[in-house]
Amino acid sequence: MLGARQGFTARVKQVNPNVQVVHCLLHRENLAAKHLSPDLSAVMQEVVDVVNFIKSSAVNSRLFEQMCVDHGSQFQHLLFYSSVRWLSRGKVLRRLLDLRTELKVFLNEKVHRHAIRFEDKEWMLKVCYLNDIFTALNDLNTSMQGRNQNIISLSEKLSSFKEKLQLWKKKLERDRTAVFPSMNEYLEEWNQIAISRLDIIKPILMDHLENLITEFDRYIPDRNEASQWWVTNPFLARVDNLPEDVAGLQEEFIDLHHDQFHRQLFSSASLGEFWTSVKKEKPIIGNEAMAFLLPFATTYLCEQGFSALTVVKTKARNRLDPGDDLRIALSKIEPCIENIMKEKFQFHQSH
Repeated sequence: MLGARQGFTARVKQVNPNVQVVHCLLHRENLAAKHLSPDLSAVMQEVVDVVNFIKSSAVNSRLFEQMCVDHGSQFQHLLFYSSVRWLSRGKVLRRLLDLRTELKVFLNEKVHRHAIRFEDKEWMLKVCYLNDIFTALNDLNTSMQGRNQNIISLSEKLSSFKEKLQLWKKKLERDRTAVFPSMNEYLEEWNQIAISRLDIIKPILMDHLENLITEFDRYIPDRNEASQWWVTNPFLARVDNLPEDVAGLQEEFIDLHHDQFHRQLFSSASLGEFWTSVKKEKPIIGNEAMAFLLPFATTYLCEQGFSALTVVKTKARNRLDPGDDLRIALSKIEPCIENIMKEKFQFHQSH
């Protein structure tokens, strides 16, 4: 896809050199968070082994479910881990912590080799830490999904998360664990015993945060937000913030500042709707703004189309052209069935 000579993007640029190529920010976020240190990777593998021991056996799965019902647990099932599902790690770890008491009892009854792990304070602290980190990454990932996202808003979210990683590292260095809810709860539960173990594993956690910061900087370098300020905040920016090499751009920006209609529209409409309206009356500044907003920041809309297609076009349907069905499935406009029926309904003439 991204080959410099024979890749898809290179071929497209041969036809239109002005095409902008953007690597999906969701994909880049996943790549930055993908790798774990050997210590944390071993913990994650043991978590997966525990889940697979129960889920891969119908008997174990049924017995564990019954145990959870008897204990009045909030959940009765563990979740399978799948590396291709980006939110999987956080969800698997969260469910394992929610059911850790039931798991400890069940694994001891089965004399499983990992049963002792739930008594190991260092191991449990690592699991809690991984759960907190991947929960934060999952929250970031889901906040970046949706229809009305653009490269500016997503870049701001990623920059914010990168700064949070720096903050979390400094707090962990000073033993301030409140930013890691699961780990902090476990430390309060075991008091001095777990705190002494935290000092042992702290270098591992600090190293992982440092690697996360490095990987995020590598995959998602900081953008020049100053050049985009006038797009996101047109009525707070100054005319000096706009480039001078585009004829008429600064003049239309001054006109926009004195346009009360668009000033009110900006407070109620989305960024895309606002600049679409501005473009009709002020094409120069509208086109410049659209150059920032039009590039697809993620493959969310494309993936949404694939998901809709798998629902619409099944083996039970032999229709070859699902275009109209897809348009209805992906549209935000809800059809008015009553009006459609009034237009199409016909009385049958008696014979």
